[in-house]
Amino acid sequence: MSRVSVIIPAYNAAATIAATVDSVLGQTFADFEIICVDDGSTDRTKAILGGYSERLRLVDQANNGPAAARNHGARLSSGEYLAFLDADDIWMPNFLERTVAALDADPSLALVYCNASLADSEGVDLGAALIGKGVDHAPSLNELLTQLWPIMPSAALVRRAAYEQGHGYRDELRGASFRFEDVDFWIRMREQGPFKYIPEELIVWRFAWFPRELKKLPDYSKALHVFEAYLQAQYGVSAAPLVEARARAPRSILAHIGLRALRDGDRPRARAAFARAILVDRYRLKNYLRWMRTFLPHRIAQSLSGGSSRSTGARSAKVYQE
Repeated sequence: MSRVSVIIPAYNAAATIAATVDSVLGQTFADFEIICVDDGSTDRTKAILGGYSERLRLVDQANNGPAAARNHGARLSSGEYLAFLDADDIWMPNFLERTVAALDADPSLALVYCNASLADSEGVDLGAALIGKGVDHAPSLNELLTQLWPIMPSAALVRRAAYEQGHGYRDELRGASFRFEDVDFWIRMREQGPFKYIPEELIVWRFAWFPRELKKLPDYSKALHVFEAYLQAQYGVSAAPLVEARARAPRSILAHIGLRALRDGDRPRARAAFARAILVDRYRLKNYLRWMRTFLPHRIAQSLSGGSSRSTGARSAKVYQE
């Protein structure tokens, strides 16, 4: 029996899955098992995972979404702690060492999570951290209910007892039209106990929609209808702030990428990022103005750029919250 069960849901993740698994195998904490749940992939994901056959357990399920895949892996696991690592993210070598120590030190904790550095879909560092001022602490339940908290599944280690008491992920929240299973999960885990935040970038979270599109960008148009009824019934609050913030997040990251590229004089990359932001939000005037700026001479474009393009040293959560 391993102390930690690392569960990796994978769907058409051939471009990234090897780096993800390698990052687990490179951990300084060694008492873990790996369970990869292939969620009906049609690419080479299973073939790549087959090369790790002696170091992980590979199981199949018909395509049913990440929530069902995580629950499937959890049912087959034995660890005291559960880690749900997405198939396009990467752990720093000391991720498990730091998070296991935090849960060991405080039995009251339901989970521990860390900050994340951001990379584009090709693994290029975006020069930003997910979590910045204002949200750089473990949230209360009320904070989770009223604003989108920047916790990524790959950045958290969950106590199994809390996972089981909270009944895991809600499978019914599956589908690209919704994709709020993680928001729901954090709320229910917070009911089981407090969280601890480690202010270190112990993972690399990959923005999978630029420059290559590794997966389809979720459509959140149905999210408010589904999640609103649940939050109103359970907590008497509206889901609107959470849904709106989740919809803004990709646009904000694309803006950060474009402004950084513009600062560096890479107008084709900036233009492509702003064009993708327009596709995400066709009604935001700023997206069009930024795209038009890429056709101006470099010096003029730089002078018109906002603070994000000039802050070369800042690593801020603004890319997630704009």
